[in-house]
Amino acid sequence: MRTPALKQAKTTRGHTFYRDTVIYHESGLEHRVSVVLQTYRGLARLISQYPKVEWVDEDGVAHHHTCDYFIELADGTRVAIVVKYERKREEMLDLIERICNNGITGIAKGGKRTVGVADAVVLVTNAQATQEAFENAYFLLSSRAHHDQAECAALYDIVQQLPGTFRFGQLLLNCWPRAKRRTAIWRLLDLGLIEPVNPGLIDELAWLRAA
Repeated sequence: MRTPALKQAKTTRGHTFYRDTVIYHESGLEHRVSVVLQTYRGLARLISQYPKVEWVDEDGVAHHHTCDYFIELADGTRVAIVVKYERKREEMLDLIERICNNGITGIAKGGKRTVGVADAVVLVTNAQATQEAFENAYFLLSSRAHHDQAECAALYDIVQQLPGTFRFGQLLLNCWPRAKRRTAIWRLLDLGLIEPVNPGLIDELAWLRAA
C-alpha cells in the first residue's frame, strides 16, 4: 500500500478516518469519492492506495497500477476502485480491462503476485462523485454520530403517516430544536427508511418518500 503525505501545502492532499483506518486522498475528486464510499450501508472495510495490480500491454510488457481505493462489503465482495476524471474514461476502461484480463493480480511489496486480489475493478469519475453527492454524504455521515434516537423514532412515526411524497422542509415544521430534527431526517435517509425521489442535492426543497 502506498502512503501519501497526510497533508501537503497548496494541494488537496489530505485524509479522513473510516472507523480506525486513515483514508488518504490526493485530489478533491478522490476526497469526494472516499467520503461517498463511507456512506455505503454494506461497507465492511475501506482502504486507500491499494491494491497495486499488474497489467500487460499490447507488446506483452507487464506494468503496475495502484488503485485509489479498495472496499470489502459485508457479503465478502471485494472491489478495487480507480478514480479519474470523466475525460479519461476510455483510457481508464481500457486499463481496467487489461487488469481484469490479467486476473486482477496484486503485487505485494516484495514482488509477490496474488491472483484475484479483488473480485472486480471499477472506475469512479466526477460524473458519479459530484459535489452534490459529496455534500449529501457529509450530512449522512454526520448524522451517524450526532442523531438522537428518540427524535429519529418520533420522526419515523410521522413519516409513516404521510401520503406519497413530501418535501424535506415539511419535516422541519412545528418542531424544536430544528437542528435535532434535521439530523434525524439525515439519519433516516442514512438508514434507508426514507429516500429522495430524485438524484442530486438533498436540501429543504428536495422531495422525499418513505422507503
